[in-house]
Amino acid sequence: MDKELGNRIKQLRQQADLTQSQLARVLNVSPALISAYELGDRKPSLEILVSLAATFKVSTDFLLGVRNPPPCSMEGLSPEEIQAVEIILHGLRRKSI
Repeated sequence: MDKELGNRIKQLRQQADLTQSQLARVLNVSPALISAYELGDRKPSLEILVSLAATFKVSTDFLLGVRNPPPCSMEGLSPEEIQAVEIILHGLRRKSI
């Protein structure tokens, strides 16, 4: 099924120095289910996915391997340049409506 998700769960669990049994207790599931997640045989429910993210203090996007493009940085621009970029963006947004 989803080996990448399983690998991330396993890596995070090991970094947290937890056994599968310990993580299972935290999530109130069976150790066999944790094993199935890590092997990619099963996918966690939305509720478990959110609990995993909270337990490991990561985003659900990270767990799922979502790669969002980095936001455009305006660092190093002068206030006038930032204003010009905002005007251009505003114009582009209006054009697409």
